[in-house]
Amino acid sequence: MNSRLFWIAIVFVCLCGSAHAGVIEICKTSDPAGSLSDPFYFFTIADQPQLGSILVPVDACSDNISLPDGYDLITETPDPTSVLEGVSTFPGDALTSVNLQTDTATVLAIGTDPSTWVTVIFTNTPAAPVPEPGTLSLLGLGLGAGILSLRRFRLIR
Repeated sequence: MNSRLFWIAIVFVCLCGSAHAGVIEICKTSDPAGSLSDPFYFFTIADQPQLGSILVPVDACSDNISLPDGYDLITETPDPTSVLEGVSTFPGDALTSVNLQTDTATVLAIGTDPSTWVTVIFTNTPAAPVPEPGTLSLLGLGLGAGILSLRRFRLIR
């Protein structure tokens, strides 16, 4: 083997073996727009403890996040004032799975070229208000009294 071929082989192995990185950004939207009471949401990315909690303002996006190429599990920290309604990505085929019950989405991030960056959009809607204790029983009493009044009205008539 001549020395030129040897060095070409070494360079090829080094380039192929180097770690590639994907770039994602996480966005938070509200449905309907402006309806969320909490102005900030937090996200974590599995197997990336060095990133800590990623703060994302409502109706905005995080900074670009470099990750190793591959699948990334992103979790939204639950917020009692809202419910995760859906997750989407751009490009659309980067989203591989969503679990609304666990507030997670798995995306495929590959490449650092801007054309391969992935935008992940978490959309929340306000949580249904929780009735105060006793409200339902008062409602039931009101309906019961109304039905009795209607019956009484029929009997008098």
